[in-house]
Amino acid sequence: MTENARLIAKKIFNVIAQIEAKVHNKPLDKIHFHEVGAIDSIVDIVSFSVLIDDLNPEKVYFSTLYDGHRSVECQHGLIPVPVPAVCEIVSRYQLPIAITDTKGEMITPTGAAIAAVVSSGEKLPKNGFIIKKTGIEKGKRNYNLPILRVHSIFNN
Repeated sequence: MTENARLIAKKIFNVIAQIEAKVHNKPLDKIHFHEVGAIDSIVDIVSFSVLIDDLNPEKVYFSTLYDGHRSVECQHGLIPVPVPAVCEIVSRYQLPIAITDTKGEMITPTGAAIAAVVSSGEKLPKNGFIIKKTGIEKGKRNYNLPILRVHSIFNN
C-alpha cells in the first residue's frame, strides 16, 4: 500500500470518526468504530483507497446519491433511512441526495464518506464528455437498480 493510499484511507476513516462523534454527541477521542470497525468496512475503505490511488484520476465527479427510505436494523436498534451518519455527511460535504421508493438503506456511512473524500465538488462537464469505460456494482443487497455506476470519461 502506497503512502498516498494510506492517506486516502485515513481521510475516509477521519470523516467517519468526526461524524460518529457528532451523531453520538461524544468527543472524537471517545467514539468507537462499531459497525464501521467490521472487517468488511475496513476492507472496503482500504481496497477503495488502493484502487483510487492506482487510478490516480484528475477529478472525481458524483451525480446525485440515491438512498431508500423507512428504517434499518443496526447495533443501535432500528434507525431511520437515510441513517443519521449519512445525513450528516451529505450535509457537511454538500453531496446531493435524493430519496427513492426503495425500502432500505442504499447509502452507507462508509460509502458517503468515500464520496466526501474523493469528490472534486464539481458537476460533470456541461459541454459533454465521452465515456471510455463503465463499471457497475450491485453489492449484496437485492435492489432493482445498480447501486454504484462508475464511468471513466474524458472531456469532449
